[in-house]
Amino acid sequence: MYKESKKSIDSLLSGILSGKAGSSEVEQFAEWIKDSQNERYFEDYKQIWHTLNSAPAGEQMRDRSLESFLNYIDSSRRRQRFRRRALYWASSAATLIIMAGLYMLLWVYESGGDHNKLAFSKLRYNTDTIKVELSDGSVVNPLRVKTSTSLLSDLIPNEKGKEQESRELNYLNRIKSKTDSSDTLKYNAVTIPPGERFVVVLSDGTKVYLHSGSYLRYPVSFGSTSRDVTLDGRAYFDVSKSKVPFIVTTEDMKVEVLGTSFDVEAKKSALKSSVILINGSVKVHIQGISRIINPDEMFSFNREIRQGSVTTVDSKAMTQWKDGILALREISFNDMLECLSNWYGVDIVNRSSVSEGERFYGKFDRENIEAAIKTVALNAKVRYRIEKGRLIIVDYK
Repeated sequence: MYKESKKSIDSLLSGILSGKAGSSEVEQFAEWIKDSQNERYFEDYKQIWHTLNSAPAGEQMRDRSLESFLNYIDSSRRRQRFRRRALYWASSAATLIIMAGLYMLLWVYESGGDHNKLAFSKLRYNTDTIKVELSDGSVVNPLRVKTSTSLLSDLIPNEKGKEQESRELNYLNRIKSKTDSSDTLKYNAVTIPPGERFVVVLSDGTKVYLHSGSYLRYPVSFGSTSRDVTLDGRAYFDVSKSKVPFIVTTEDMKVEVLGTSFDVEAKKSALKSSVILINGSVKVHIQGISRIINPDEMFSFNREIRQGSVTTVDSKAMTQWKDGILALREISFNDMLECLSNWYGVDIVNRSSVSEGERFYGKFDRENIEAAIKTVALNAKVRYRIEKGRLIIVDYK
């Protein structure tokens, strides 16, 4: 690594990530990043930077936060814990109150509270498997099937006798049965338990990313006049273009497209349902009316008051879950814990007194629940313990 002081390097990297670096700084960064050790350092630094900037803030607040951030890194490095702990904790976590979170994190390092020593291995994870219900009523687990004997053997060509472990079920190159009839659709259905994700490629090439706790019913092969699927839960659709409309039916709405990318969240038990459009156009049918939404817009329907609304959003940020990053914004503490429970497949019980009026922001990766929960606890000023495999959230005392 270059001999410049760590603080000047941190300032350089912050300028690059914030878009405030000048041409000379860009050239300096381009030379510095060529070193593989520097590249690894930058990847770690970038994770904590993006976590820091998860919540919206004014320019003055950002400047103060940046100064605190750099001071925090410098003091943490003196304790030789920057790479080992600070970046590890922040790799998946939500920064909800920037300044308070950083100061409290440093305080926890100094105090070494017992709750940091909990063995997250004692958490009890959901053990349900992904299930595919075939048109004949039989049920299989697509993660562990032998293509030589499985009823899925006509869907996923593979070497004979080899186990199939892909998290994708592909109907595009399906070997059609002689008994298939063009006017009779056969339906399969896939159920995704909490803590899992899965991809289904439909017969027209449409790719469906299924979120934890979701259910999708779909034809094995689409007919010539319709492309209809049924959803309970959340899914991201990358729809192949066609003159035949693609329709997603949920509990209370129909979403119609010809070819585009969009996200639908419509769990039967939820208070709200929504559609987020990434590109193209989408027509939402609900309560006898139709609404067209544009890219970077979200249509939300409140089932309690039976009203819909359209807001402008960062569609790509809000649909990162399909790539393993769950982004949450303006969400209550209870709702956030429910999302995390579903995302990681664990039971989370909230016994804290965090106000329902507080709103939280955050990004969580798919792999590290320990990092996520630790930082949530720091920022919400709560503690946690593990009882009988469940994560219990309590007030900080």
